[in-house]
Amino acid sequence: MKSNLLQPRAANKLILFAVTLSLSIQAATQNPRPRDGDWPAYGRDPGGSRYSPLTQINRENVKSLKLAWTYRTGDVSDGSHTESKSSFEATPILVDGTLYLSTAFNRVIALDPETGAERWIYDPKHTKLGDYVVAFALP
Repeated sequence: MKSNLLQPRAANKLILFAVTLSLSIQAATQNPRPRDGDWPAYGRDPGGSRYSPLTQINRENVKSLKLAWTYRTGDVSDGSHTESKSSFEATPILVDGTLYLSTAFNRVIALDPETGAERWIYDPKHTKLGDYVVAFALP
């Protein structure tokens, strides 16, 4: 006699598919297109198109760009006090007039995109010990 019940493996796959589909639909319907000046995610939009509709900088004037500001995170290590040397590479996120970036030591920094002025810094106080990251928090 055949049972109409799904085997555990098939049931798990079905549940995983349903959850994935639900989350995908939810993500696609929640602000699928960022405002013109915003870059709220890596790649700018949920599909990672890396396309900006802004037109102020174009092929004709890009060669005239000048450095507007520089920001130094201070999160560098030559390897003498840590396990390895640090390097920094980030894709900043721009939302509602604030530029956000994360550093090599897990700090998050908010900047004014026009001036580079620091708005705030969040430091989770993580310390890398060997292969482990240790977080310190208040009781």
